[in-house]
Amino acid sequence: MSSATTTSPHGLAWPAYARGQFLLSWRVFWRNRRSTFIGFLLPVLLNLVIAAPLRDRQIAGVNAAAYSTVGFIGFALVTSFINLLNGVVARRDDLVLKRLRGTEVPPTAIFAGQFGAAGAVVLLQVLVLGGLSVIWFDAPLPADPLLFLLTLTGGFLLFAVLAVALSGLTPSAEAAPMIATPVLLVCMFAGGVVAPLSSMPTWLQGPAHNLPLAPVVETLRTAWFGRGFGPESWNGAPLPALDLLHAWQHAAPALLVVAAWTAGAAVLGRRLFRWEPRHG
Repeated sequence: MSSATTTSPHGLAWPAYARGQFLLSWRVFWRNRRSTFIGFLLPVLLNLVIAAPLRDRQIAGVNAAAYSTVGFIGFALVTSFINLLNGVVARRDDLVLKRLRGTEVPPTAIFAGQFGAAGAVVLLQVLVLGGLSVIWFDAPLPADPLLFLLTLTGGFLLFAVLAVALSGLTPSAEAAPMIATPVLLVCMFAGGVVAPLSSMPTWLQGPAHNLPLAPVVETLRTAWFGRGFGPESWNGAPLPALDLLHAWQHAAPALLVVAAWTAGAAVLGRRLFRWEPRHG
């Protein structure tokens, strides 16, 4: 790649612009108590309340508390979505995005920095929740770390792009909870975070499996425990262990659903995203 594509007329490279946006987003996140609570503490606290009583139960051959904890790793992607949505809308309404667009900062660097800061928070949550699962709930280490990281990255990109897309439907920062809350509730109760989707009414199970979060959570569990999650139930028999090849084969349909949602969110984002406030 030529220097003309990576360096501005003033000599500042794209990575430097992205780093500046990353540091700004990182500081703003931790200074805002609301974003810190929702984006970092909420999945951890919910996991402690919900998973701890399940330590003596089994589901599909694994500890039910550890099963739930991996579900909350997936749920952390949803809380990241909420903070990204709030952040993009707030920066748009404060004319920050408009001013940045008028400078030499590449648009891709703006979003790379903001996505990077949100992704770093998610990684911290993975370490905290994963540590709880292994140390307190006696879960094994991930059976397939590569599949786990790929799924986590794909799920994060899906919800990050979705946040940018839905910011175009959000008239103001004050209205952001009206967009974010339904997504949060649907993912919490129809994403298989705590309980298997088989515990839902039969007519809801098919649609739930194809919502954005459910395939992410199922594949995270497959990668962590080395079993083919998706059809499990509270009273069902243990799922058979899978070798690496069959784990990837099992995960492929879910990963395709994630990719389809990401592509759809990207198309929606190109049509809906605005650099300037929607209101007068």
